[in-house]
Amino acid sequence: MNFRMRLMLIAVLQVVLTSLITYYFVTKEYRDLSSESLITLEKFLIDQKKQELKNYTSLAKSSVDHLYLDSLPENTVVKNLVARVFDGLLYNGEDGYFFVYDGKGTNIVHPKEPFRIGNNYWDLENESGEKIIQILLSNAKNGGDYFRYPWLKPSLKEPSDKLGYSIYLEKWDWMIGTGVYLDDVYTQLSQLQSEMDRHTSKTKQIILIVAISSIFMIFLFGLIVNLNQKKKTDLKINELGQRIITLQEDERRHFSRELHDGIVQILISIKYSLEATARYIEKANMDKPEQLTKAENNLSTAIQEIRRISHHLHPRILDELGLSAALEALANEFTERSAVIVKIVKPAARKLLPDNINTSLYRVVQEALTNIEKHAKATQVAITFEFQNNWLTLSISDNGCGFDQEKQEAKPLHGIGLRNLAERIEYHSGRFTVVSNPSGTSIEVMIPKSSFVNHFNQTSFEAQK
Repeated sequence: MNFRMRLMLIAVLQVVLTSLITYYFVTKEYRDLSSESLITLEKFLIDQKKQELKNYTSLAKSSVDHLYLDSLPENTVVKNLVARVFDGLLYNGEDGYFFVYDGKGTNIVHPKEPFRIGNNYWDLENESGEKIIQILLSNAKNGGDYFRYPWLKPSLKEPSDKLGYSIYLEKWDWMIGTGVYLDDVYTQLSQLQSEMDRHTSKTKQIILIVAISSIFMIFLFGLIVNLNQKKKTDLKINELGQRIITLQEDERRHFSRELHDGIVQILISIKYSLEATARYIEKANMDKPEQLTKAENNLSTAIQEIRRISHHLHPRILDELGLSAALEALANEFTERSAVIVKIVKPAARKLLPDNINTSLYRVVQEALTNIEKHAKATQVAITFEFQNNWLTLSISDNGCGFDQEKQEAKPLHGIGLRNLAERIEYHSGRFTVVSNPSGTSIEVMIPKSSFVNHFNQTSFEAQK
């Protein structure tokens, strides 16, 4: 793993860790805040209900004070009148009413449960074992207080948690009570809890989205950086490879020139000397030595071989007359050597391309003809060199036996010459394609005009001058 990948991994881990910590603390804060808010809201709503109960009870007592205060404790007529008043005092629909018990727990008024009237409920208990009526009486005698207990809710016809408030009419030994059912409060609290849970869930989703987005952005940034770095590295490698190729071509050009202009000239001078010696011997009416004849023949063979090697290293015609002439000379030499017919279609212009592209294309044709001679068993070769749709296209096809491309690609060292040529063409932003089947092999090289347009424009400008 390289240094940049390590940095990207550290950044991703940091984002993940930060997201997890943020997620934990935000969730905890929301949970704590939710609990505190629910407790506060519940207290507020209960306090409101308590105040309502006080107000309702105060209003109810005020409505009978004119009867209660002026009556005697034994006046049953006034008591019955007050009981009927309490029986008719309703609020909050069906669920708000007043009830009355005497000091011994006997029910006097209950508008929603009239079957209780006249019955004693002194020992009535809730599920916790609390004496409901006794507690309400005790609260009333102590000046009025609140008590929670389960009771049948008229509108629902089922038990519900109820907050009761009671006061005491001392002269008559009556406990006047009322209450509100708390299911509405619990409903509001439940709705608030659901809303808080929804906000918490939304916050969690936001944190998750931000974390994933951050990780994606870091990954994307790292990927872009790596791709840019890889692109730069590949460019440098291509430049280095092209520089090596250029150095090789310069060395070949240098060796070719040294062989042609140096050694070949020396050998030609020696050949002239041998020929002059042979003429001198003939004038002296002497027999020409067999060794001299062999030396002349061997020297001629050596000169031809050195010229061939010099031409193979770097053809001077490529520098002097351009790619078209060099390809034609290469094709003629190939035909003379192998008797394979080569047909060339090429542009008439000379010195059209820069030297590096000329050299690359020449090497492609040279390598292709060498492979055809060694392996293809072909009788005809077609070479097409043309400009078409902003592309320079070089095609080499033969009618030979072809080869198995899959097997060739499976052998690392097989076809290394073609791979080297492909790398040369890729340096010029070109395409190198090989297609082979039993009916022959076709090589196509395409180089975009953008790779040599500046040289082409400069050449055209110089030609017009």
